[in-house]
Amino acid sequence: MSVSKVLALGCTILFVTGCQSWQYRDIESLPPTAAVPETSEPGQVEVRYYDNLPGTDIATMTSAPKFPDNPDEVGVLTSLEDPENRAEDYGSYVRGFISPPSSGQYRFFLSANDKAEFWLSVSESPDDASLIALVPGWTSVNQFTKYSSQTSSYVTLDSGQRYYFEVLQKEGSGSDHFAVAWEGPGISQQIIGSDYIYSWAQPTMDTGQSSQEAYNLGYRVGFVDGSEGLAFNPSFPPLDQDQDGLYDNWEIVHGLDPSSASDATSDPDQDLLSAADEFLIGTAEGNPDSDNDGIPDGVEYAYGLDPLDSADASGDLDNDGYTNLEEYTAGTELNQAGDSPAPAPAPEPEPAPETGEIAYVTGFTGQYFSGTNFERLLAVKVDETVDFNWGNGAPIPESPADNFSVRWSGIFTAPHSTGTNDYEFSVRTNDGVRLYANGELVINDWSSHAPTTFTYNRALNAGEELRLTMEYYEGTGTAVAQYSARNLSTNSNVDTVSTVVSPDITQMASVDSDSDSIPDTWELQYGLNAWVPDADGVNNDSGISNIEAYESGLDPYTLTSVSGDSSQTTAPETSEPAPSETGGTVTLTWTAPSTRMDGSSIALSEIDYYVINYGQDVANLDQSVNVGGGEDNYTFSNLTPGLWYFTIRVVDTNGLSSAPSEPVSAEVQ
Repeated sequence: MSVSKVLALGCTILFVTGCQSWQYRDIESLPPTAAVPETSEPGQVEVRYYDNLPGTDIATMTSAPKFPDNPDEVGVLTSLEDPENRAEDYGSYVRGFISPPSSGQYRFFLSANDKAEFWLSVSESPDDASLIALVPGWTSVNQFTKYSSQTSSYVTLDSGQRYYFEVLQKEGSGSDHFAVAWEGPGISQQIIGSDYIYSWAQPTMDTGQSSQEAYNLGYRVGFVDGSEGLAFNPSFPPLDQDQDGLYDNWEIVHGLDPSSASDATSDPDQDLLSAADEFLIGTAEGNPDSDNDGIPDGVEYAYGLDPLDSADASGDLDNDGYTNLEEYTAGTELNQAGDSPAPAPAPEPEPAPETGEIAYVTGFTGQYFSGTNFERLLAVKVDETVDFNWGNGAPIPESPADNFSVRWSGIFTAPHSTGTNDYEFSVRTNDGVRLYANGELVINDWSSHAPTTFTYNRALNAGEELRLTMEYYEGTGTAVAQYSARNLSTNSNVDTVSTVVSPDITQMASVDSDSDSIPDTWELQYGLNAWVPDADGVNNDSGISNIEAYESGLDPYTLTSVSGDSSQTTAPETSEPAPSETGGTVTLTWTAPSTRMDGSSIALSEIDYYVINYGQDVANLDQSVNVGGGEDNYTFSNLTPGLWYFTIRVVDTNGLSSAPSEPVSAEVQ
């Protein structure tokens, strides 16, 4: 619970244009590959650790270039349980075989901190593996009942047969661990021990390649398949039906034809790198600026920069006082100190904002909902960029991994200084997406589909603002949501952080961009669309419109009273209230929350007061009372006979409110 504001490689040299030579990184500077045993060993499995990967999303590990063949550390486990407190910001990966002692129905259980997945095959082949259990947040050690997803369905297994499995675990900060247990014929729930596990062994094959060539290709295949969320395929070498050196998955991902060898020498994105060059380097065919730093890939390689590292745009290759991006934009040589842009005049200082003006934060305001059509608001937070590949994970701890939706709202300001420029706005999603520009629907594909890019072009004057709303839903499977912008007039990518802002919802203001009589900050805070008139919309079962909810000080979704910030702590736990012997009297008791949504503690001194909403219509608890933060019960008197419902939420000393608890009821005689 949280009350924080939710506000190729090797030695090859390729010649691309003229007499320029293109040098690639020495593959031996990368971490060494982990050795895989030639034969499967009983009683143990290998665990691979990948360090310095921040966050808790498993996709951060599986999309890292070092995964799976370049771990930072390799260990051995004699049961499917990893010790506690190894480190922070790392991922672990275990694979091998399970062999059950008896034939029959088995069920598997997974616990972990922070997130984990357990995959099981119906055979020895990894191709047949599927996800059967996952930990979407965190659990205590060997706590297998916190989430329903921790328990698999029953699986039929045969005695003596080996079944391939994988465990993927991602740790952010704090404690860390994972464990896989099972139950089946003659086995009560227990950790899977050494009697039933076997290590993964390296398949033997002759590919006709040198070890370095095979390593190079395998490294690139693993990176592409991992970053694109493609199904793991252990076969090697990978399928290349046109024999052009570009394996089929890479060609499909980058819009090429896996049956045509001629496209290996093509340059669809016109960045001076052929498709074969891009495959070897690791850049993206179809995106002339893979790291989105404003300098095309070909230009970066021509000057010895890294087209996969946006940080070098701010470097100064020739030490003349101008960044590499400034030199490229001005058309001067990045490595010639005598060829520098003319100094730009100092900008006029902006006037200080007047008292009461709306305040802004950098990036988009993201509203996260459960359901694929914004059914229930879960959280509101600021996302500096919309560049997410959640894989099979959840976007935020409060959200399910599937069937969720997000609305991002931001104000784009054209960064060019004079005249009119043409801009291309791109959204890439899996699944549905809608894009609004100043309230006009300009992209609309509200359907389930593989990762697909949609674009919208618009001419903007210098400094012109464009209010953008990106709506997205995820059905099932992997989740991708990305936004980017490009200046077509200068053929350069536009940095999101420096061009998009959104209203600061922690500072209420009266600005109403869509003229629907509801201020922008209130709409963003409570799950409405700030740029599209939606005052007459209804988001509850009682028929109360958004404008009626705003004017009455009610949450438009839950119809509970709202005050201050929309950030959420965990609601107090309540017990069913019991009527007293005196008619019309009900006593409600509760337990104060002890931790926040992120697992950190909340002291009783940090609780300011409780808000109890009550009424006889569970969908419209229109009466409320505030109770001091030191109390744990409240008695209602003079209630009319009938069934009454109660919810309670906590407000901390910073004015931040939790979501309401689940309703409890009591019958008044």
